[in-house]
Parts: sequence; C-alpha cells; structure tokens
Amino acid sequence: MKGFNGRAIQRDRTRLRTKIDCMGQKTPGWVLDLSQHGICLNLSLDIPVAIGDKITVETEEMGLLVGTIRWIRGPRIGAELVLTSNNRAKVESYYRMFRDNHQPA
Repeated sequence: MKGFNGRAIQRDRTRLRTKIDCMGQKTPGWVLDLSQHGICLNLSLDIPVAIGDKITVETEEMGLLVGTIRWIRGPRIGAELVLTSNNRAKVESYYRMFRDNHQPA
C-alpha cells in the first residue's frame, strides 16, 4: 500500500553531510531524504552521473552505503540502496539514534 505521497516506503527528510563517489568521480553533498530502500542526494559539484551507475555515499552517522542511481534532476539524484543486511542495519541504526535524540524530555 502506498502512502499519501505515492511512495510505497515512507522517506524521512534529513540533512546529513556526505561524500559521494560515482564511478570514481567524487563530490561532497547532502542526504535530503532517506528510507531503508532509497536515498535522495544533493550534489555540491557537477560530476558525471547516469541512471544505472553504482554510487557510494559516506556519512558520519551511517558510514558507507551503496546504491544504484534511479533518477537525476539537476543537482539532485535518487538512488536505490543495495539491500544488504549491512546497509539495512546502518539505516535502522540512524533512525534509532534520530528518534532517541528527538524524544520529548
């Protein structure tokens, strides 16, 4: 069943600094939203990217994630995360940390 925004999986907005590597081309950037299956990124520098390219995303909060580019809109790209148990655990750990830090006192 899809949510109100048409996505099968809810994505949460975030703003995490990241290092992005696509086929050896690197740029800093931002994670704009995240789910266990996908990630939206904003590239700081214009590097060559194409749909289907493999991408690595490294954040201080989650470490290294691996995915495949599914869409490109200007400096923003969407990637489907490789569904390894390691990627899933990193995303779940980030969500736990986020929830724990944003609980009312």
